[in-house]
Amino acid sequence: MKILQDFLKQVPDHRRPQGQRVPHLYFLEMIVLAGMSGNYGLRPVARFIKNNSSFFEKRYKLLHGVPSGSSVQNFITGLDFTALTQALHNWTKQFLDSSKWMSIDGKALGSTVSDMHDKQQNFKMIVNMFCHEKEILVQAKSFQNKKSNEALSARELIASLEMQGITFVMDALHCQKKQPKLSWSQEMTMFSK
Repeated sequence: MKILQDFLKQVPDHRRPQGQRVPHLYFLEMIVLAGMSGNYGLRPVARFIKNNSSFFEKRYKLLHGVPSGSSVQNFITGLDFTALTQALHNWTKQFLDSSKWMSIDGKALGSTVSDMHDKQQNFKMIVNMFCHEKEILVQAKSFQNKKSNEALSARELIASLEMQGITFVMDALHCQKKQPKLSWSQEMTMFSK
């Protein structure tokens, strides 16, 4: 079984090399630890890192201390969401061998709404797949409301899981009479497993 660091190394560093005081891998680990401790959002993550500065300085041998709140914000906003979620998905996949129940749900991100009072309203959504037995988020997918929908994203998450014998719990919007026809290659992939 591989450790989390092995998977976080796959996430590309978006920062320029000059002036980096905290290596990319260590920065990602601090953010993931903050999330695992129940700290979500820019300020709570920065506060968690600051409150645990002595631990992080000792663990990572940081000569200049832990990153400031603005450094955390710049780092998080520049992260490649898809690469990070894929790395975390690959890590959590190791723990799902005996899982039988998962839930899928989508949420709109309120601060991303554009053209709020118009027909052209658009916002970002995130669809999560959660394993109840292990109490971990398995995978997440982000999309824009104009370009995709929750049902399509849920089907893509299920297809990417590549596991059999799992029962999924989802909202009623996924109970559609007319499902889109799969291509012959998708049918072969789904039914040959």
